[in-house]
Amino acid sequence: MNMAWDSVSAAVERLFGLELRGDRLPDLKRALQKAAQNLGLADGQACAKLLLSGKLDRTAMEVLANQLTVGETYFFRDEEAFAALSTQILPELIAARRRAGDHCLRIWSAACCTGEEVHSIGILLRQLLPDIADWHITLLGTDLNAGFLRKAAEAVYGQWSFRGTPAEFRTRYFQRAEDGRYALSPAIRRMASFTVLNLADGTAMARMRSGAFDLILCRNVLMYFSPAQAAKVTGVLHAALHQDGWLAVAPCEASPVMFARFRLAHCAGTIFYRKDRPPVPRPAFETALAAPAPTPATADVPAARAIPAPPSAAPNSTPMQAPEAPLPAQSLAAMARALADQQRMDEALTWCDRWVAAQKLDPAAHYLRGMILTETGDVPAACAAFERSLYIAPDGVMAGLALAGLERDRGRERQAVRHYRNVLASLGQLPLEVDVEYAEGVTVRQLTALVKDMLSLEKLA
Repeated sequence: MNMAWDSVSAAVERLFGLELRGDRLPDLKRALQKAAQNLGLADGQACAKLLLSGKLDRTAMEVLANQLTVGETYFFRDEEAFAALSTQILPELIAARRRAGDHCLRIWSAACCTGEEVHSIGILLRQLLPDIADWHITLLGTDLNAGFLRKAAEAVYGQWSFRGTPAEFRTRYFQRAEDGRYALSPAIRRMASFTVLNLADGTAMARMRSGAFDLILCRNVLMYFSPAQAAKVTGVLHAALHQDGWLAVAPCEASPVMFARFRLAHCAGTIFYRKDRPPVPRPAFETALAAPAPTPATADVPAARAIPAPPSAAPNSTPMQAPEAPLPAQSLAAMARALADQQRMDEALTWCDRWVAAQKLDPAAHYLRGMILTETGDVPAACAAFERSLYIAPDGVMAGLALAGLERDRGRERQAVRHYRNVLASLGQLPLEVDVEYAEGVTVRQLTALVKDMLSLEKLA
């Protein structure tokens, strides 16, 4: 039987807001195949038929959520965004509330995954509010995946959740568990609450239309929605914000068309949005969620968020609309890195090429392009990308190290020696205890020792 996959994709868009057509259709088929195995169905087509029937029970919805949801997060993800939150946005909100005598803050992470973002905000608030005991703080995390929310409520994390954070961060806010993972301090964990929410469910989202939230974080999710669904969600986010509230999105989601109702705000080198309409009376907190109490994260509830798809260059527009402005280089870079993190290398390369086209003299763009090409096995092209990065920035340590490794693997020992020695010379100009850029927390001292060992082992010195 030939499955009407256009109808299946339409059902997914209707339920989850995503557009899984064209080159994204194989992802949908793979997810349905895995879901079928868990549901005891014959194959992915049988699961697709169940989806089309509209008779998904709670179990089927949660199984689909587990297969259709992609989670990629860690503490203080996006350094520039959290710098803006800690130095400008949260202090400004706190000061405004103090002046008004209203010691309340209401913050919503609209696609919180396993909770690292929510708990990062909790840690910031503990740092910024010495009198936090006198404040009424609402820190709400929502997601479609009940399994993610259970992990968020448990707040026990492995090493991967701490990439990019210093070791003392774990020492200060976490306790080492017996299994080697890290349990968040109960005082911070108790600040947050979690509940299932489908951003594509208009009825559920209508409960958020109260103007109660001071800050909403909806990062790395809107870019996966169809333009129509993204427009609906941004409308709800606008309504849910208090008149002086802030909206955080991922750099690659910044769009003058999608966020036309908001005022653009540049903060600490990154982009946020603010609600831009005449002031309205602030509602009582009790009206913020006009719905029953949140479902505990441990409850057996339906949830699903479909596999992400990169956005098109611009949303669909009518002849009356002006074309969307080109994405800034920062957005192109963020999308390329995000896709590379998800091992979607062909797509990452496309976005990286757009970044290179926008900023031909950015060594970081060429370095990332080399890393992606290395992963895809195109060694000559990867070497050319690293060489271009080094031409622009001759002291680029990681580009030189990557190029040395590729040359060694190709049997070009003389060239490898030259690059290793250049790397050592560049490292010699840096303080020993600083972290090397793009080296995931490795210090200059550590990398210097490693490069020397590599030279010695290969007998290349």
